Amino acid sequence: MNSFVFASNRKNAGKTTVIMGLAKALSDKKIGYMKPFGERVVYKKKRLWDYDAAAMTRIFKLDENPEDLSIGFDHSKLLYMYDAETVKEKVKDNFTRVSDKKDYVFIEGGKTLYHGCSVYLDSFSVAEYTNSKVVYVASSIDEFSAIDELYHLKNNTNFYDKLVGVIINKVESLENWRNIYQPVLEKIDVKILGVIPRKKELEITTPALIAEQLFAKVVSGEEWLSNEIENIFIGAMSASAAIKNPLFNKKNKLIITSGDRTDIILASIEHDTSCLLLTNNILPPPNIIEKANKNRLPLLLVPWDTYTTAKRVENIKVLLNEKDLKKLKLVEDLVKKHIDLSFF
Repeated sequence: MNSFVFASNRKNAGKTTVIMGLAKALSDKKIGYMKPFGERVVYKKKRLWDYDAAAMTRIFKLDENPEDLSIGFDHSKLLYMYDAETVKEKVKDNFTRVSDKKDYVFIEGGKTLYHGCSVYLDSFSVAEYTNSKVVYVASSIDEFSAIDELYHLKNNTNFYDKLVGVIINKVESLENWRNIYQPVLEKIDVKILGVIPRKKELEITTPALIAEQLFAKVVSGEEWLSNEIENIFIGAMSASAAIKNPLFNKKNKLIITSGDRTDIILASIEHDTSCLLLTNNILPPPNIIEKANKNRLPLLLVPWDTYTTAKRVENIKVLLNEKDLKKLKLVEDLVKKHIDLSFF
């Protein structure tokens, strides 16, 4: 059995995406997963779990409950409940359970290398408890930021020698990377396991993701929750004014408006809308719901006013789930093409 801790030093570096791609690429193997320090907390039906843990459980049909894949979610509670030895034993017990009869176990570290250090759950401590190798995922939308990260690790910490390899993620130009940036890393003997190009398709959200993260009620159109959303329009004006707005006439858009704004809702149904997010807990008349359903337009309902809802949508992170079949296939193909699977 092989086990790996995936570490990074910034939020949204792509650890979960890389893990999902590897698990898909190694589909003939039995995969285990854990995320000792949960950070994307979901509270539902009086249960707490990490969003990524829940997604992994559902996508790969893991036996464990998502809440059992994390030791905790909050620094203050962990400090109060456990000392260093107890944390170590709990991680080891969880690891023993999730690794049973598995070929690989992928362990997701915190959002930074130091995240969880005060409660003994930073990435390198977890790697030590589980005797796992550490793979570093560097996000490279700004290529030199990844270079700086790795040079900092080399020059200022004792972590560098514990890394077994690096995956560079979200690279804008593979050609530029190979010609300009990779030679810089070769000077400090970085073992590159893969360089994954940025794909904007992975940054597109869906009604399913919005419904899940906002706990929105799906009024209708559940079968079209995988529609792609590339633009967002706030329907706070009259329908005649909205139609004159260039953004309203773009395809693949999310319209956020109050459920009693039937003029905006009807205009949205006829203008290439991917999803309608209805606010103020107000449902439109049944005939309008039926018309939206005939046009394959999902309707979501939330209790907040339009402004508050728009702010909440703004904070949504594009995360993969089991309904994102096209994205999951893309991630699998990227990993197969751009990562050295022989290392794993």
